[in-house]
Amino acid sequence: MKFVSSSIGHEISAVLYGVDKKLINDSNFLKSVIMDGLKKDKFIILKDVDYNFSPQGYTLNVLLSESHLAIHTYPEHNSIYFGLYSCKCKGHGKNTYKFFVNKLKPKEVVVNMKDIIVKK
Repeated sequence: MKFVSSSIGHEISAVLYGVDKKLINDSNFLKSVIMDGLKKDKFIILKDVDYNFSPQGYTLNVLLSESHLAIHTYPEHNSIYFGLYSCKCKGHGKNTYKFFVNKLKPKEVVVNMKDIIVKK
């Protein structure tokens, strides 16, 4: 059977402000939370690549069967960028996003969620 993607994808873009310094500088913790959230949300993880910057900062990109996820830390500002796109269906990825935010407990979050229509 041939797989056909949904004509509606879902994009989540967020900045988490006021993240605890210990958490924002723990790349193993951040990666673990992201991977656990994706698995709980039934994403198919194809590959990941991450990098620790010197003297600080961390980036993680995860290639998904459904598309991609990226996070990037800004320790000097106690903030983290979170970006996720899924072509699976409308609203897909919200549970991964909520899982990440609940684990990090930021003081404030600015989030933009939108459906992306790929078929005219």
